[in-house]
Amino acid sequence: MERGRDLIKLRPKIPAAKITEGISEIEQFQNSTLRPIIKFQHDLLIQLFSDHANGFQKNWDSLSNEKKELFIENSMNKNQNLKNKFVGVIFGFFTKEELEFYFENKSELNRRIVQIIKQRVLSNLSLI
Repeated sequence: MERGRDLIKLRPKIPAAKITEGISEIEQFQNSTLRPIIKFQHDLLIQLFSDHANGFQKNWDSLSNEKKELFIENSMNKNQNLKNKFVGVIFGFFTKEELEFYFENKSELNRRIVQIIKQRVLSNLSLI
């Protein structure tokens, strides 16, 4: 069993995540690695945020969508512990080579991971 090959096989294909000439290495990594892993981990990410929301907002279901969106924005921008959980859920699915690239570009990739997940959570508000 080769871990890297097996991890890559698990990832869904995302036709919209184009890899074209002239894009940066970071953008290429985002489209070929981050987006497929985030899509693969979708249910877990939604469940993680749902647990977070229900832990902080006991009356989550009674909040307006506007207040829910504000809570999501604030949580994803300011709660470092939550951001670290989300990043960990993603980089646990990196190959050894991808992890090396991640460590070289950690700050920018963390920002992108959190941003993509925030958009995913916001667009799946009804599941939380």
